[in-house]
Amino acid sequence: MDYQADVNAALQQLRQQVYERGDYYRESRDPDLDMTEDEFRASLAPRDTDPERYDAIVEDWLERRSGPTPIDPDTLVEAQPRSGTHSIIDMVNGVSAEPAFATVSPLADDNLIYTFDTVKPSASQVEAWMGTDIAGERDRWVGTYIISYHDGRPAHIHFGGHSGD
Repeated sequence: MDYQADVNAALQQLRQQVYERGDYYRESRDPDLDMTEDEFRASLAPRDTDPERYDAIVEDWLERRSGPTPIDPDTLVEAQPRSGTHSIIDMVNGVSAEPAFATVSPLADDNLIYTFDTVKPSASQVEAWMGTDIAGERDRWVGTYIISYHDGRPAHIHFGGHSGD
C-alpha cells in the first residue's frame, strides 16, 4: 500500500479493499440456518432426553441465525466470530504502538535492524521478508506493519501477520 502518514487510515482502506475483492476466508453456510425454528427443533432429539443440551443447541442456533449479514469488513467479522476471515480484515482494533490482539503494530527498530540491517528498509527487502514465514514474529491475531523507504523517504506501508487457523 502506498505510504500515508495515517497508518490506521491505510489499514482501514486495505481492509475495505480486501473485503471488496472477496480475498478472505468465508465460513460455509450452515443449512440448518435456512430452517424455521419449528423445523430446527423437530430435527433435534426430543427435549426430554437432555433438556439442558437441547436448550443450549437451540440457543446457539438462534444466536447464529440472528447474526449480521455482512455489508462491510466489520460486519463480516461479526458474522464469522468463530473463524475470523484469515485476512487483514480481522485486525478490527486498528493500530497500536505495541503488539496486541486484533491490531497491527510496527516492527520495533531493533527488529528492523536485525532483519534488514537498517530502520529504513526498501520495499524489495520488506516484500522478500514477508514472502517468508513471518508467523514466528508475532502471535496469531496480532499484525505487523513496516514502512519501506525509497531515497530515504517513506514509500509504502506493508501489513502482515496470521489470523485464523
